Amino acid sequence: MLSYCRIPFAFAVLATLVACAQYGVTVSRIDYAYQYEPLEITAAGGGDRQLKVVVLGNPFDAPQAELETSVINSMQGRTFGIPVNFAAEPTNTDPNRDYRVVVAFNPEGIRDPGKLCSVGTDLNSTTSNGGVLTLMGAFCSTDSYLSHAIARASDVEGVNSEKLDGLVAQLTLSLFPDENPNRQVDGDTGSLPRN
Repeated sequence: MLSYCRIPFAFAVLATLVACAQYGVTVSRIDYAYQYEPLEITAAGGGDRQLKVVVLGNPFDAPQAELETSVINSMQGRTFGIPVNFAAEPTNTDPNRDYRVVVAFNPEGIRDPGKLCSVGTDLNSTTSNGGVLTLMGAFCSTDSYLSHAIARASDVEGVNSEKLDGLVAQLTLSLFPDENPNRQVDGDTGSLPRN
């Protein structure tokens, strides 16, 4: 029997599902690179360091800077106890690696959120399909992902809505678990990563 999840991770998943139901958010296609480690997250944006956030697309009638601020505010404190300081323009990043989080609203032509790490800032977004807003996110190290996920919600009213806050929060929780499900535990060989 393979055992990848410890109690804290299982509890975190349960808490995420409860919160998702509360906000009408669906989180799917979550994947973690085999090398994902929570300590790496702390190195990327913990303590006095900041982790860059790139927000692509804008489905709302609001300035991009306002959407960016709303997204980053919704991400703060949503990393299962791993302290991360998210920022649009970090003043203190890891000088050795290019860590960042890329989130994209209704990205056109992208089905795999892991691809967000290698796209530029000129990514186009599409209109919502049937009122459903799709938010893709990836925690990137240079041009490859350490984790990625897709979250969806319908009837998101605007940049300051509770539903957008819930959508971004659930995506962030999915990107930054306290345990990598691909990690080998107690001698188990585990499964190969799905990269």
